Amino acid sequence: MADHHELDRNPIPSDNDPVFVNEPWLADGSYSWIEDWSMEPEMQKDNIRVYVPLDINAEAIMRRLRSIINRYGEANEANESSFSYEVGLLINQIEIYDQAQLTGDGKQKAGENGSKHSAETVQLVKRFVDELVKIPDGCAELFPFETVDRLCEEYGVDCDRYWR
Repeated sequence: MADHHELDRNPIPSDNDPVFVNEPWLADGSYSWIEDWSMEPEMQKDNIRVYVPLDINAEAIMRRLRSIINRYGEANEANESSFSYEVGLLINQIEIYDQAQLTGDGKQKAGENGSKHSAETVQLVKRFVDELVKIPDGCAELFPFETVDRLCEEYGVDCDRYWR
């Protein structure tokens, strides 16, 4: 049992430079219950900070969204908080994706037509919103409605086509 996990000292593939996002709450949902948490490693004597690779690309984000939607089904009062929280983690991945798209060569680039977001990210958000609006409504009060409105506003997606 002790050799169950393969521990690597270098990223795979080793010829690519990994991007480190020191936000442990992206992988550890228990941080949402802590008021004053820090991005610094925990000060426990036995602490080991593990970096788990996460591939962030448009298809992976959409696959994760579909998985969440399949798990919860309809959005209702009983699951809307958890549903929203998990989708919110994907929105953080979209933000990381966008940041990487805009700074891929190390220099900040303007998005298409002066947008503050990359064209690739805007297209991803359109697909993301298209999936969110298909979630069956089981009398949820806020989710996914507010999430869709916020994404449309932030990424310049036409929300009117969804809420007519």
